[in-house]
Amino acid sequence: MNASSVVALDVDGVLGDFETHWRECAEEVLCRSMPKVNEQHSMGLRYGLSNKEMDAVWRVFHEDRWADLPLYDHASELVLALEDLGCTVWAVTSIDVRHIEDRAKSLSGLIPAGRIVCVGHAAHASAKANVLRDMGAHAGCQPVAFLDDHPANINAAVGVVSLPVLLDRGYIGLEAPEYGVTVIDDPMDFPVLVESLLKRTGLAAGKGRAA
Repeated sequence: MNASSVVALDVDGVLGDFETHWRECAEEVLCRSMPKVNEQHSMGLRYGLSNKEMDAVWRVFHEDRWADLPLYDHASELVLALEDLGCTVWAVTSIDVRHIEDRAKSLSGLIPAGRIVCVGHAAHASAKANVLRDMGAHAGCQPVAFLDDHPANINAAVGVVSLPVLLDRGYIGLEAPEYGVTVIDDPMDFPVLVESLLKRTGLAAGKGRAA
């Protein structure tokens, strides 16, 4: 693996429409409509659910809903744009490793199972950064970039990847992005940023890379 060409993506909220899928599951389990009450990151707070209701929804979701999580319309375009730049795209995702086959199925081959890393449903914010750090240690250089929609995950990656990027979904109640984090609100801005970085560092496809 050449870490100089590695780009990592979060899945839920970046490639896959987790919120819609989870809300539809909650409506089915709780037998009622689920109006959003605020923009908190926590699904329970966002939809005003009790702990008992949350447990019931997550129980069903973990049983059989990860595999059919729908991709956003931009997902394929985003990954292909990065691959066109000569990048190897990995998914680093906050779900339990027991769901890795379901995660691969939901990605429909867009990112192969061998490039999906599951850090755990309740993983610490540093877990994804540790995966990226291990990638860099293995290849002797930093991975290029990482895109996530949770600021804690991106803040932890500052200094671990050359380009840590937060996809701002407008969540409230989360920590602010740190100095060194680039914030975007359109996921298709990410490959533009990656291309600019690769050109500046001479790592654009066909330049400065082993044949």
